[in-house]
Amino acid sequence: MTLAWTSGRIHLPADRLCEKHDDGQPRLAKDEDYANAVLGAWQLDAASRDDDAGSLARPIKYFTSSDGTCLFGHVYRTKTTSEEEVPGIVLFHTGAGPQDVFLRWKADSIATTLPCVVLIADILSDEDGWAWTDRDKYQKVRSEILIPDKNGQRNRLAERAEVAIKTIQAQESVDPNRIAALGFCLGGHPIVELARMKIPGVKVLSTFHGVFDGVQQLGSPVGHSPNCAGTSKILINNGRDDPFVPREDLEAAVKLFKDLGHDCEVQEFDETRHGFTNPAQDFNPSASFAFSVKSNEAAMSAVMEMLKDL
Repeated sequence: MTLAWTSGRIHLPADRLCEKHDDGQPRLAKDEDYANAVLGAWQLDAASRDDDAGSLARPIKYFTSSDGTCLFGHVYRTKTTSEEEVPGIVLFHTGAGPQDVFLRWKADSIATTLPCVVLIADILSDEDGWAWTDRDKYQKVRSEILIPDKNGQRNRLAERAEVAIKTIQAQESVDPNRIAALGFCLGGHPIVELARMKIPGVKVLSTFHGVFDGVQQLGSPVGHSPNCAGTSKILINNGRDDPFVPREDLEAAVKLFKDLGHDCEVQEFDETRHGFTNPAQDFNPSASFAFSVKSNEAAMSAVMEMLKDL
């Protein structure tokens, strides 16, 4: 059954976002502070741009081909229609999982600013927001998809990244040759796998405080050469004070991207910690996290320019 399109804006109060509901509404926030911080930023963002048209959104289920794993995404699209095909943009989530009000805000913002279709992808198979509370399960699933096998391959993660691309390419009005993928935190890993796969049509890849642990242990990509057609422009947005991105991990990721023939650049920000794009990180008790207005604006502005050129 295909669900109807609804407004891309979330109008629920903060406390309603902090629990899952019998009506199918998943948990979208860690707590009320998190929800209020994101909703407040979303409201200010919408007020700063021409948001009369808004966006439309609906949940989507899609499946891996190897084992039929169900993945739970959310599609946002520009409300105003055009006869021309538009770019497709995939957002890969943080360790909070795909049911995150932060990603709903980002998807709505992009789909309102650009004529495009946005997919919030799922790499955990999280329908109801369990990643917010069941951290043991999260660590188990994270290990299963991120730890390379004896050949240095992460086939489960690669398949989930690839099926996200196929899903956005299959959406109505999307130009399959104008695809971008953006990864936040944990979402840096599917960006690495997409770079390794070099899928034709994927033109832009970018990470925001993306983590690259284990990249140095990856084997050579299977079936692809540095000179094949699927090369992308890659922008890594990284805080210099991010303890989760050691210099050796960052350098290993950059080397991997360049060795594969991609056009890779790094934009680094001084006095910037992990999670710098999310205003809710100001409520994180860990000193490793913090929102940065300046770094967030610089990173998002640079990526939006790349998306406009798709």
